[in-house]
Amino acid sequence: MISFPQLTLLHLSLIEGVGAATVANIVAGKPLSILWQDIYGMSISDLMAMWSMSEAVAQRIVDGLADGSLLERELALIATHNISWCTVLDERYPPLLKEIHAPPAVLYYRGNVYAAHRHSLALVGSRKVNEYGIAVIKMLVPDLVAAGWCLVSGGAIGADSWVHRQTIHAGGTTIAVLGSGLLKPYPQSNKTLFDEIVEKGGAVVSPFALQASALPGNFPARNRIISGLSKGCVVVQAAAQSGALITAHYALDQGRDVFAVPGSIADPLSAGCHHLVQQGAKLIHSSNDILSEYGQQTSLTVAQSMKAAVTSDKQISGIESRDQVVDGKAPAKTTQHPLVDLCKVPRSLDELLSASHMDYAQLTTALFDLQVAGIMRQDFLGMWHAVDV
Repeated sequence: MISFPQLTLLHLSLIEGVGAATVANIVAGKPLSILWQDIYGMSISDLMAMWSMSEAVAQRIVDGLADGSLLERELALIATHNISWCTVLDERYPPLLKEIHAPPAVLYYRGNVYAAHRHSLALVGSRKVNEYGIAVIKMLVPDLVAAGWCLVSGGAIGADSWVHRQTIHAGGTTIAVLGSGLLKPYPQSNKTLFDEIVEKGGAVVSPFALQASALPGNFPARNRIISGLSKGCVVVQAAAQSGALITAHYALDQGRDVFAVPGSIADPLSAGCHHLVQQGAKLIHSSNDILSEYGQQTSLTVAQSMKAAVTSDKQISGIESRDQVVDGKAPAKTTQHPLVDLCKVPRSLDELLSASHMDYAQLTTALFDLQVAGIMRQDFLGMWHAVDV
């Protein structure tokens, strides 16, 4: 039976323009004397007074909770498609994810969410992963699986897909975190892979409503969850401006271990990894460099691992159009975006929604592009800053 706290958190998470930080603030600041169902009867002024939120956010919450169809439609989809879900208040919710600032109020999943309760390690890289990156993944994954690690990645074409497939091939458990709703899995070409992840004891998870599309602005939240589910983050390949690098920065903000694989100084896909090493990430050249951080080791030497891993008979499939949008060229730093001026002082997403007069999709897409370009960053409190202003 679904409890009132679960229903209320699910309903709040469905309201457009009400972010994870706002819901987390409500969870943390709710007095014991207030029941979750009491929130439905609160006025704008009540919400503002109790949780120090802006009038605009309070208005969205009052309007959203008054729309019962939002919740009814989502519950009907959950029942029809046999989707599992948990809230941040539930025991099923991954404990590591609970530790981050403003964890998603609701996590939807297919498969075994308890896989995330084990030792989990993020393994991420470029959508344009090359033969070297694939060889590294093939070198690392079997040892990590043998040591009992559940490997977390983003389900995307390229390095993510190789991580998931190699983990399954090695008999391990893997988790794919999507940047879309579970009923609109992205990329569609990986639907069979997602089904196999579930069949082999892993999980496909998402913080987004079931029918949410894969907007570029969703990917920072997806990346934050990849690192949040994991004790550490291993970056195999990353360009100077890439989603994998953003995942690593979130891991650093969350106090998680960060590991980077070096490469050729002439390879743009290694530039991000070298930058991470300069920032203090641990340079790795074998699985032992990771496992030793956790009191484990493998008996294979680096040469043996590489010899077993390197293959040249497989080519990487083309990049889908949406991946090109996400990993494509970001706005040049010479172009001053209005959001940069707004974020000369730290701003929350709710503040930017009010000040920018953009809708939620436009705003999150713009912030993602600026983040990838290195013009904006989001700190561990969820506040957005302009860089080098």
